[in-house]
Amino acid sequence: MAIVAIAAGCGNDSQPTTPTVDLSQLDTGNYQSTPRDPNTSKADDTGQAIEAIRLGAAVPLPYDVDRSYGFQRLRSPAVRMTSRIPGAMTRIDDEVFPEVTTGLIVGWETSGERRDQAFLGRQAWIYVYRFGTAAEAATAAQRIPEMQQKRGAGRAVGIPGFANARSNWAGTALDSWMAQDTMVFGVRLDDPMTEPADPAAGIEFTTNAYSKIIEMLQGYVPTPVDKIAALPIDIDGMLSRTLPSNEDQWVGKVPIGAVEPAQAALVYDPTPGTTKPAFIDAGVDLVSSDSYYFRVYRAEDAKATERLQAALIAPHLEFLKPVDSPRNLPQAACYDRKDDTARTSGYGPICYVAYDRYLARVTGSNVQDVRQRTSAQYKMLAVDR
Repeated sequence: MAIVAIAAGCGNDSQPTTPTVDLSQLDTGNYQSTPRDPNTSKADDTGQAIEAIRLGAAVPLPYDVDRSYGFQRLRSPAVRMTSRIPGAMTRIDDEVFPEVTTGLIVGWETSGERRDQAFLGRQAWIYVYRFGTAAEAATAAQRIPEMQQKRGAGRAVGIPGFANARSNWAGTALDSWMAQDTMVFGVRLDDPMTEPADPAAGIEFTTNAYSKIIEMLQGYVPTPVDKIAALPIDIDGMLSRTLPSNEDQWVGKVPIGAVEPAQAALVYDPTPGTTKPAFIDAGVDLVSSDSYYFRVYRAEDAKATERLQAALIAPHLEFLKPVDSPRNLPQAACYDRKDDTARTSGYGPICYVAYDRYLARVTGSNVQDVRQRTSAQYKMLAVDR
């Protein structure tokens, strides 16, 4: 019988108690609850997706450029671009993307918005691509804006300090592209609220974004092309202890499952304006996920997971209500949406549970299922420790 002890403080004036969790008594349903080998699902080009994540760890969010961009709506792992995961952007469809980006090795996309509801404020996107040669990068930085302007003609504008950038102002949006050695940087800012329409905000944001991209990319050390395929899919066993989905979770024939540095993991977060400070405060260095439903954060220590859990759930409490924890796992904090209004349609059952320096976030379609998933995830983290 596996029984796990967890230290828990009961206040400054009392001695810590040590509640125990009997892992054999957890209701895990049909979910796997023991560590597995994630390499069994590693496709031939999974290494490219991992290299894209390494690049993403050095790519700024719009929030890093301007703190007012504290929200975002990207959820798909397609933010990482490879030969099997084609990119797509405004006025360039994914099937056209390979034609204008010959020689692409990997790419990464981030986004940000100034309001939590779409189209009520400025929206920004940042793209960074790595090519095999500087010539291929220069060609892509020319072809992308040419293709965009064919589908939405506007007028050229200049970006102060970046004379080689090709920028197009059309309607309410500014698209800008530039090459630097084997890299291509792209910035898009859509400003639907300013009347009359004016590119000034886009020019200012793009100028600052290019500077931030160049600054942060100093931390990216490209993996040689012939070494990319051998990149490990797991780091410190985190993916092996992250609950796998029972569904096929693939994008472009590359498994979604990954262990990501904190900066890369923020690309999917709906509230980076509150989550990034929480990551920094808790010392989060890695985030593991195997599907849209399960995520494990590694914090600095067990105390930091408490602060992290509170910070992650706080922005959403307006739309959530507490519900019972899984049976025999009382320390798990679970919630469901308060009502079925359109405002809460993006919310569903969710549980947080910590084990040592790891915090798991589990979501699903109904409360009972999420409870079983949470129990399975906890057991996977705790067993054989």
